[in-house]
Amino acid sequence: MKVKIKIIALFVTVTLLQHNSFSQRGLPLEIVSNSLEAKSNIINSMNYDNRKLPARYEKETISALSNFPELQNVPVKFRIKKSFATLKTRPTFFSMFKPKGHRTYVIIISDKTIQKLMLITFENLPEDARIGIIGHELSHIVDFSKKTTWQSFKVALGHLNKHYMDSLEFNTDKICVDHGLGKDLETWSSYIRNSMHTVFWRGADYVNKVNTHFERYMNPSTIEKYMKADSATINAH
Repeated sequence: MKVKIKIIALFVTVTLLQHNSFSQRGLPLEIVSNSLEAKSNIINSMNYDNRKLPARYEKETISALSNFPELQNVPVKFRIKKSFATLKTRPTFFSMFKPKGHRTYVIIISDKTIQKLMLITFENLPEDARIGIIGHELSHIVDFSKKTTWQSFKVALGHLNKHYMDSLEFNTDKICVDHGLGKDLETWSSYIRNSMHTVFWRGADYVNKVNTHFERYMNPSTIEKYMKADSATINAH
C-alpha cells in the first residue's frame, strides 16, 4: 500500500509541474552595464547556447538572462506556442526525476490564447514588460533549481492550494526585484492591470473571476517598496 501511495504521489507531482509554473529571497545584484552588447557578452560568458533563445525576442531574453548569473550552468530552453498564460515555466519531463543541478527547464511564450487575454500575449507587451515577465519566470527557475526532489513534490502539491500559489508567486516577484529587474517588472505589472482593468492580478486562471484583494502578483506600488528596500541594503554596504 505504501509503495502504491508513493507511486501515485510521484505521478501527481510530475503532472502538476508539467502544467504549472514554479521562491526564496536572493541577494541584490548589480549589473555593470545596461547595453545590449555588454549583456550579450555576459550571456556568452555564461555558456548559454543562443540557438535556444527565441529569435523574435532575443534582445529581451538576453537582457533578462544577464541578471541571473547563477543560472549559467542551468539549461533553459524557450518555446513559442499556444498557451493560456502569457508565459509559464516547467522542468522537462525526464529531468523531473533528476536531482537538483541536473534539470532542464522550458519557458513557454504564448503567441495565442483566448480572445480576452490576447492583449497580454507576449508580442503585445512593451519591451520592458517582456523583460520583466521573463525575469519572473527565471526567478522561478532560481528557486526551483535549489530544491530537492522531496521539496519539489511539496511545491507541486502546493499548486492545488490557491493561497499557497498567492504566496509562491508573490515571493517569486521578490526574487525578480532582488535581481535588479524591478523597473521592468513594474512595467509588466502596470500594463497587465491597465489592460485587464483590475487593481489586483491573480493570473490568467482568474480572468473571468472577480478579484478584489488578493495580491498574488505584486502591484506596482509594492514593487517600488521592495526596490527601495533593496537600494537601502546596497547603500548600507
